[in-house]
Amino acid sequence: MANGLSISEFKEPGKYDRAELFIAKINGTTKDENGKPNKLFKRKDKEQFFEVKIDSETGKEAWNKKPIAFKDIPSGRIYKRLDTGEFLTISEIEKTAEFGSSSGSGGGADKTAAVESMCCYFASYLFNPASGMDSFKQIEEKKDLLKYTGALTKFFKNKSNSKFVQAFDKDTALSFDDCLTHWSTKNKSDADWMYTFISTANIIKKRGRKFQHPVYFHRGSPFMDKIYAKKKKCETHNKDLVKSGAAPNELKEGLQKIGDDKWNPGDIWMSTVNPEKDPFSWTPQFMKKNMQTHVCDWPSLQQAVYESAIVGETLGISLKKSGKSANIKFFNDINPSSVKPSIRYSGFTFGNGDFFNSADVYIEFNSGKIQFRPYATTKSWQGEIKGTKASGGKAGGAPTNYYAELFFGRSIDKTEKIASGTWQEFKGTIGGKGKNISEKKKIYELYKKHNQNQKTKKNSTVKIKIDASPNPLEKLSKKDFARTKDKKFHYYTYQGVNQFVSFEDFQILGDNYTNQRTKKFAPDRFYFGKYMGLALVDVIESGQPVSQNAFASELIRFAMSNIDNVSSFYWKIY
Repeated sequence: MANGLSISEFKEPGKYDRAELFIAKINGTTKDENGKPNKLFKRKDKEQFFEVKIDSETGKEAWNKKPIAFKDIPSGRIYKRLDTGEFLTISEIEKTAEFGSSSGSGGGADKTAAVESMCCYFASYLFNPASGMDSFKQIEEKKDLLKYTGALTKFFKNKSNSKFVQAFDKDTALSFDDCLTHWSTKNKSDADWMYTFISTANIIKKRGRKFQHPVYFHRGSPFMDKIYAKKKKCETHNKDLVKSGAAPNELKEGLQKIGDDKWNPGDIWMSTVNPEKDPFSWTPQFMKKNMQTHVCDWPSLQQAVYESAIVGETLGISLKKSGKSANIKFFNDINPSSVKPSIRYSGFTFGNGDFFNSADVYIEFNSGKIQFRPYATTKSWQGEIKGTKASGGKAGGAPTNYYAELFFGRSIDKTEKIASGTWQEFKGTIGGKGKNISEKKKIYELYKKHNQNQKTKKNSTVKIKIDASPNPLEKLSKKDFARTKDKKFHYYTYQGVNQFVSFEDFQILGDNYTNQRTKKFAPDRFYFGKYMGLALVDVIESGQPVSQNAFASELIRFAMSNIDNVSSFYWKIY
């Protein structure tokens, strides 16, 4: 049974933010991940979504006081549903995932597994003639979020219908009820995924007319395992080609091992092939009959995936949260203009242009940018595409370095190319007062060399509370910074007056860096991110435009799972 909210729990250490979320939702001041007001609550044990107001002047005053006056909040039914006028106690409002609930998961199903599997079930419903539906009508209001779930629950209780969805979370099969329970109970803060389930199913059905019933939808299934086993076989085959000197240029050295998602990022697959059989019936022309029917070289497998998809046999689909309206894009469709998009390097920016504002760097190109930043403080460093329809595509340090070597003839943070397979991110801790001065000086010299050449550049601005004791910024030199005091908001502002600061001020700012997102003290993260980011910028800026453009093109295509001779055909729905 689902639990209700509790004022007493809100008062417990570490849980005050849940109380602030509760009143923010009522006031309509909190947003969901799409930037829309997040105002919906759920009645305990009932599949109903609604907005609430506090129907008590005393209650309003207590809830909106800073800090919240818990002792003054009246008990009883003071929370009024705006849709029905019903009055509720706070304990009758469900404690959903955003308020810390851990209950209600479909057998412990992972969030990603649950939502991707729901997309499978919704799409399968439209492809099955027994449903009698060719498309879903998109819902318009959040109160109708569960409009279709009753019909799908009944439909998929019939094994003759549910067998066409092969959905798994690791080794556990997920029924429609498992997915629905997880989504509608544990994952309530993402309730508007329903819009995506509907729009995704509709566009798959519209653009997938070649796929005729029976159509199977797969998520983490044994059939998908067989698909990626073929990719693994190609990896092994390519290593043999590398040893013999016959591997394609794109696959020598650093790219012998290709991640599954770089070969094909299909979150789900649809297929008319019986799940007990092997995927991809296409085989290379003129293959000798006594040879095994599998294809085990990259170009042949790439062709097999494409041929299989266009005839309506097997297709990988990458899913993004689309909302009410879904778009579709084809990748690796053997059309040279789509396989090699025109990508041009256009410069770089550290964070928002203020070098000391973040630990990242943006490498910019003509249609977007890729953000490189540290992960797990100093354990890894990777890039992620931002600001394009391919947003979310990633490239780790190793492939980034591979392309740096390929087009600039030197490894990142080196003056020349080092032995293949030996490169790694800087491993060590630079942060800390008075420590690792040599590395800090190296970062500083690169900072002086490149900071003024950013596409967007701002002089450094740092704020600190007036009552901070000790104030680590009071030692910033007056020649580099002008200090102003804001009594109203109780902070000092240190405004940089030069394009770059002295080494002494550089250390003060670096040694006292605070992560802007977490608000936590993080000098190790700052120095690691800047060390790697500046080293990358230094390599790129050392090259000629033709090499810079080639580097940007191949790196972005790698992040987009669009590698020559390797990456295979898929749909991206977004």
